[in-house]
Amino acid sequence: ALIALCGRARLPWPGGCRIGDRGMEQHFKVYEAFGDRVRVDDNGYAVEAGKAVRGTVSLVLPFRSRGATIAAVLRAVVAGTPLRLGQPNLSPEVLGVLNALTAVGYQCHPGERVLTLVPPSSVPEGDVPVWKVPGDKIEAGTLACAVAATGGTARIEGVHGPDVAPLITALNRMGIPTTDEPETLIVHGRDTQPTGRPLRAMATLTPGGLDADFEPPLLGLALGFPGTHAFSDPINPGRHSNLIPQLVRMGGEITELSSTECRFTGPQRLTGAGVEATDIRTGSALMVAGLNARGVTTLGGVDQIRRGHADLPGKLLALGADICEVTP
Repeated sequence: ALIALCGRARLPWPGGCRIGDRGMEQHFKVYEAFGDRVRVDDNGYAVEAGKAVRGTVSLVLPFRSRGATIAAVLRAVVAGTPLRLGQPNLSPEVLGVLNALTAVGYQCHPGERVLTLVPPSSVPEGDVPVWKVPGDKIEAGTLACAVAATGGTARIEGVHGPDVAPLITALNRMGIPTTDEPETLIVHGRDTQPTGRPLRAMATLTPGGLDADFEPPLLGLALGFPGTHAFSDPINPGRHSNLIPQLVRMGGEITELSSTECRFTGPQRLTGAGVEATDIRTGSALMVAGLNARGVTTLGGVDQIRRGHADLPGKLLALGADICEVTP
């Protein structure tokens, strides 16, 4: 947006929590493919638009980065050029952007190997196109895990069912009946019948795979369910080192197979303890675990949770959780 308005942009490095390399070099490859100049220093990075490009811009991403895919699509919109992007990310967030562009006349063809984008030849006439921003699938998934952890039943409205399909599959595998209706996720926690089947929650960037942001709350939930479960997040290599030590403080017995993989056998009875939200998803996972732990869990670092959730404690309180926010 800044490049479109000013022809240049200067931004700080992304972050706020320690979960590993953010992979900004993928974004820089996108800008360079459009002829932009990129400069980096300790404080952040600057991008200055190059000369207008002609013809189709083609590039291949080294891995299926969600952010870099969206950056490529939007940079093509700013340039007004067709785009041919190899190895794109096809997560719901990317498809949502493409749906918005389709509504104003773009030709979008998302494929697992190649994504193509062609701008409209003219601005559509008549009524202004309407596009609805999708609900936050990660917040919906976190609430679903919290409801499941306590054996409750709830309707979580405003989320597109197919966007959370891998989470629904995981919950059903553990024996938590979960369904989706148009714009609604329904968790039938009161009807839970643990199956004892092992859960393999492997975060991946492949189309239709488990989003990495679903992995932490699922881990906090699975500790209370029978079976030997395996969890992996190779996308954010620092996340397990944040979460697992906190769960161990609550009595969790978790074997770390590597910096990104772990295994444990449930059900485990956790005990309330003082823990810290070092990043958004660690905080939400600890809230899920704390709801099912014996005694009182005191969670610090609430500012991290606020970064990614709109009043998560308030929503859990409305669902009947014994939860309150206090000032130390």
